[in-house]
Amino acid sequence: MEMKKNCPGCSRNCELIAPHCERGVEYAKTGVLPEKPSHGHQGHLKFEKREQQLTMKYLHHAVAAADHGGFTLDMAEHMFEVLTDEETVTLMNLLEKLSDHWMAIAPEKPHHGGHGH
Repeated sequence: MEMKKNCPGCSRNCELIAPHCERGVEYAKTGVLPEKPSHGHQGHLKFEKREQQLTMKYLHHAVAAADHGGFTLDMAEHMFEVLTDEETVTLMNLLEKLSDHWMAIAPEKPHHGGHGH
């Protein structure tokens, strides 16, 4: 039986060549999806509006790629080349506004282990 190209572990449906969580990594290796951890994780946020859900997905994927994509200093100049200068400034302003709002409304700042931050 051929394994799926996307991970069935959660709504992110990551491609198995680049899973974004430990369960996805394990599934990509073994074809068996491990049980969800029961330690305090409430699961992924679910948004009623598809655009909001996709925004979260794309933000997550962009951050994961930036953090774990193995980019070199030489590659940094190419990371934003798909955007015009105006689009880059617009995106920066939107993300700053969203980030400020989220930090203001977040009940607490979670600490993620194992990421070295």
